[in-house]
Amino acid sequence: MASVIGQGATRRIAGIGAFAALSVAIGSAIAQDVPTPGGATTLEGLDVTGKALSLQKAVAEKRALPVISDGISSDEIGSIPDFGLGEAVQRIPGVAMTINNGRGEAQFLNLRGLNPDYNTVTVDGVALPSTETTTRNVSLDVLPSSLAQQVSIYKSVTPDLPADAIGGITNLRTRSAFDVPDTFASARANLARWDNQRVVAGSTPSGQAEATLTHRFGSSKQFGVVLSTSYFRRDSSSLDTAMDSDGYYAYTGGTQRLSSLRQNAAGTGSTLRPSDAVDGMVAVPDRHRWLTYDNVRTRESVFGKMEWDNLDNARAHLTGGFFQHENDEQRRAQFLSRVGPATITSPTTGSFARGAAQADDDHYDQVRRIRYVDLGGSYEPSEYSRWDVTANYAVGSYRQTTREDVFTSAASSNLAFGYTAAPSDTALFTPVQPDYFMNPDNYTQTSYLSRDERSRLGTGTIRAEFTHNLGEDAMGWGYKAGVQSVNRQQHYDLDELGYVPLRPVSLGTIGIEDVTYRPYDGAGQSMLLVDPAKATAYFLAHPGNYALATTNARNSTLGDFDLNELTQSGYGVVSYRGDALSAMGGVRYEHTDQTVANATAQPANSLTQFVRQTQDQRYGKWLPSAVFSYALAPELMLRGGASKTLARASYAALAQNGTPTVSVAAGTISQTLANPSLRPRESSNYDLSLEWYASPDAMVSLAAFDKHIRHEIVSLSQTQSQMNPAGLTGTYLVTTTQAQNAAAARVRGLELSLVKLHFDALPGALRGLGATFNATVLDMNGPSIVMSDGSRRVLPMLTGAAKTLFNASLLYTAGPFNAQLSANRTGKMPISFATDNPVNDVYYGRALTYDAQLRYAVDAHLSVLMQGKNLTNARPTRLIGPDQALVKEELDNGRAYFIGVNYLL
Repeated sequence: MASVIGQGATRRIAGIGAFAALSVAIGSAIAQDVPTPGGATTLEGLDVTGKALSLQKAVAEKRALPVISDGISSDEIGSIPDFGLGEAVQRIPGVAMTINNGRGEAQFLNLRGLNPDYNTVTVDGVALPSTETTTRNVSLDVLPSSLAQQVSIYKSVTPDLPADAIGGITNLRTRSAFDVPDTFASARANLARWDNQRVVAGSTPSGQAEATLTHRFGSSKQFGVVLSTSYFRRDSSSLDTAMDSDGYYAYTGGTQRLSSLRQNAAGTGSTLRPSDAVDGMVAVPDRHRWLTYDNVRTRESVFGKMEWDNLDNARAHLTGGFFQHENDEQRRAQFLSRVGPATITSPTTGSFARGAAQADDDHYDQVRRIRYVDLGGSYEPSEYSRWDVTANYAVGSYRQTTREDVFTSAASSNLAFGYTAAPSDTALFTPVQPDYFMNPDNYTQTSYLSRDERSRLGTGTIRAEFTHNLGEDAMGWGYKAGVQSVNRQQHYDLDELGYVPLRPVSLGTIGIEDVTYRPYDGAGQSMLLVDPAKATAYFLAHPGNYALATTNARNSTLGDFDLNELTQSGYGVVSYRGDALSAMGGVRYEHTDQTVANATAQPANSLTQFVRQTQDQRYGKWLPSAVFSYALAPELMLRGGASKTLARASYAALAQNGTPTVSVAAGTISQTLANPSLRPRESSNYDLSLEWYASPDAMVSLAAFDKHIRHEIVSLSQTQSQMNPAGLTGTYLVTTTQAQNAAAARVRGLELSLVKLHFDALPGALRGLGATFNATVLDMNGPSIVMSDGSRRVLPMLTGAAKTLFNASLLYTAGPFNAQLSANRTGKMPISFATDNPVNDVYYGRALTYDAQLRYAVDAHLSVLMQGKNLTNARPTRLIGPDQALVKEELDNGRAYFIGVNYLL
């Protein structure tokens, strides 16, 4: 294994070196006097375009803002030069992105070690609604990169910014017609191909197209219009190799027949206790599962803005946007699981004399959508004063329809298998009788199900503020005061319609896909692929063979909820700006009224009787903050900040009940309940940043931060003996799991950012080389959780947080040619923490990816681009086990390639 890893690293290093050498050679060869593309700038004789221009704008924005910040800017064609908004944002210091299900595009933004629950995403200063079912998270894969003229991440805050900002605030500033004197128009289009094509259906073209137009008109050019539209399509597949859980065996050598530690009666798994020590034991997966995903993802967007500016003291705008991401996914899976004890022949090999199997399919049609309209204006009654008023209404929605078929093959010696399971690698189960395992006649249908899941979040925002002497050129004292009202209305609804067969029907009778698919890590094995169309046809042709599942009403009701949240705020800010020192401070007060409505079963085991209940809570928070900047020298800036910020609980934690498990015979109830009384997390934040702006194309910054988080929200379980609980009669042992404000956490970190767009000291064509480097190192004290035996465990990290983040880009420019090679490395990131034993904690493994872009300007208007994504075919992993040494899942998404054109009018 070590030699393979070494060879892989050697190949990667050689590839990077070859790319750099090729970039220099090609650029030197074709550099000539070609007109500079419109919008490009010049630094000491070198034209700055593409990624370099984007970085130059971002550096200028960072220097101008009063808070500690980082960001990215659009290039001269008005589109961020990356694969998408999420991919571009992850190159900002302190940012890590969570990939959509590990298979799609960069979706959720983790900032400074804090997952999306701690952060806010805004467009032109107004918070966007979530497109997810039960969280407040904003999905960046719904938004096209063309939406943003500038993306700024505020890492310190002032009272006029949103309070839900323990991690920070990501603001997308949209384009204005008044950014240019007259007309701006740009377009780009590309074709794309993913290595992994669809397994069953033939793949169709992938790619994207977008266009942006701004125009000023009127007698004095006082009116403006902005129009932008984009379309993205990805046709590809992914393979997920999943081991799910492991059993631990006290193997001492030779050939031994052993049961796993705390093996259950059925011999299919184990339930560990917190006190169990598994060091030195052999881990063997309980189940091996391949899941293949055929996906067609599309993203469509339309954005428009009407503007008026009297070119003196008044401005107004009307903005609207529609953004939609659809994922049409066909998932097919097959697994083989162990039954009984293992015969272990070495620490990595063995066999099971009995096994069980399953083949299933799910078709998901998921649509996530954001729609918003924004009306606002400003008026300057005097030279130094300004009124701003904004009214915004936005809707974030989610809908997923699911069709599912499940076929099982009962435990049998015919499903015996051997296994190999080496740490740090995927396991492989090899059936002793592969013909039996792959025979569809041996699989019996157990479920035919349809599900419709819907979520809608409507958000209305009204804001008014008065500013005095706070303009870009203002000196001396100034102030700002404002009020804001945000009304959120979240509705979640699930409808499930399941059927159970009344008589046995085999997968062989229904029919399978006429496709042979061999996973890359299967050593020649193939998968049994369910054909969902044949399953539906059989169901419709034989309605008498099925009965409605008795759990339909229960499953369709207990998770539904409504949540209304009205937050009213007022804030005041005082500012001073001198030649060297600038400071701003003040306070924000927020008052929140919240109403939650959900349902419970009465009695707890009822399949048809439910009670609707509501609960109100209200709270107020005083949130002071202050920032300063001091010019130690013309090029050297010291910044600092202190603030108190919030992070509200997820909608699921506040409002969504689970479906209880009731055993009347055993006298037990296990339930997960919402907690409408949850308060927001509160954090005291301290920030310091030293920034050196050596030249317009060079910057070094070092930032430190410290966050003390109180009222952290953790899931706690409690078991009590109760008399006549939840409408039942008798005494029951009730285990209740519920989110609670029960812990504290602390996050400290350092961020380093280096930007150099061209190296002047290098000779000749090598002066066109530039580079960026960002590094973030975190130290965390996580909250404590209650384990299954009642003991407490202090977590090493927060979920969704990586302790190390690095990214770097190598840039090269020579006349009309420029190139970019980017690397992004994310450390281990926890997904979930277990309450039975720490070995069952789940982490994302360390990830290192490389992307590249080549661009050639044909003339001042037209350029040609080539891009490559995930060049080394890095496969995301999820890890479990002691020190996260065992692979739980490995996802193969393949590489992607783009070729296209940009056009600037």
